[in-house]
Amino acid sequence: MKESFFEATIKFNEEFDNAELAAQSDKPGEKASVKILDLKHEMSRIKQTLKKEQDVRSQSDKGTQGSAIGGIKKNE
Repeated sequence: MKESFFEATIKFNEEFDNAELAAQSDKPGEKASVKILDLKHEMSRIKQTLKKEQDVRSQSDKGTQGSAIGGIKKNE
């Protein structure tokens, strides 16, 4: 699975019957035209996913936790 994060600058144009209706609108409607002005890739993450029948680890191994530094700590 790949997750991608983007920052986008988007321009919406929408026609209204009067300025009061336009001022009350807080998001573009279905009939608004859309133009993407800029699209900037922030980051992507790739994660391996396994189907249930492919996951051959035992039930106790599936919940193994590690620490960010030094891996899994052993009992001292």
